[in-house]
Amino acid sequence: MDEIGYIPKSLEAQERFLWWDFDQAILFLLVMGMGVVSGAMVAGMLFGGVVAWQYGRIKTGKHPKFALHALYWWLPSWIVIRARATPPSHYRFFLG
Repeated sequence: MDEIGYIPKSLEAQERFLWWDFDQAILFLLVMGMGVVSGAMVAGMLFGGVVAWQYGRIKTGKHPKFALHALYWWLPSWIVIRARATPPSHYRFFLG
């Protein structure tokens, strides 16, 4: 008996929400939420769509965890949880 089902192209495919990767969807929802809070839901949806689309263009061809890498470099080290083996992001030069 043949079973018909979806076969993924890659076992390591990133999670998706509708047609966006999960991190793009989070950006869209955050910007849309700010629009709802400020009373401009339609503008928040449009601006959120543009932000998510631009973020998708930026991360094209990069590592799947590009967002975590960017947060590590751009935010202070006390905000981002870091591993024991990873030096703080504000250390730019190393001896040795």
